[in-house]
Amino acid sequence: MKGEFIPNAEIKFAANQLHEMALREKTPLYVNDWRIPISPIELQVAYKLFLGSEKDLEDARFLYPLFKERLDRKKVVSLSQALKAEKNVKYLEATK
Repeated sequence: MKGEFIPNAEIKFAANQLHEMALREKTPLYVNDWRIPISPIELQVAYKLFLGSEKDLEDARFLYPLFKERLDRKKVVSLSQALKAEKNVKYLEATK
């Protein structure tokens, strides 16, 4: 409907160990009465660091403090290393 926000989502088949982890360690997201499984926040932050565009780094800097109480920083670093994006972890430092 005009003026309504429609969230977008991607659906993919698991092609590697990180994809399998995303499915195995899914986190529930509740929208109204719907339960939508999403990948772990740590993986989402690490993936945004991997993508590395200014928008993606901004997304990572937004997600990190938002979920800081539930997020495992060591896991973010480990996943960033697995994605060869450890150089971008420094962008989270401003959000400590």
